[in-house]
Amino acid sequence: MDAASFRDCEAWRAQGLQLSTTSNEACKLYDAILTQYVKWRNDETLGGIEGCISSLQKVDPNFVMGHVISTGLELVSTASSPRLNERLVSAVRKTVELSKTQEITPRERLHVKAMELFSQG
Repeated sequence: MDAASFRDCEAWRAQGLQLSTTSNEACKLYDAILTQYVKWRNDETLGGIEGCISSLQKVDPNFVMGHVISTGLELVSTASSPRLNERLVSAVRKTVELSKTQEITPRERLHVKAMELFSQG
């Protein structure tokens, strides 16, 4: 994967999928995570999914969709459960709280709600 090919803020907006961040790097990292997940392939040249999540959290720690994708991926994995992992419960709670303090799109709000409901089973 070529890092230059990932979508920045304007590219997401042009596709009608605006993301509530002003960071082009955050948008590209979000796209890199999503692309690796959809292709079911960890691209080590990008740092893999975990490396991209870590970078995304540093670039824009308040990016709601960054929290949605990182927490959501952990929720759908079989490695952890909110029933047994208080840190994961806290991550869900933080994502929901962030979504309430920012102006995010209705689509992003639906993603937050889906992640929250998924965490509750």
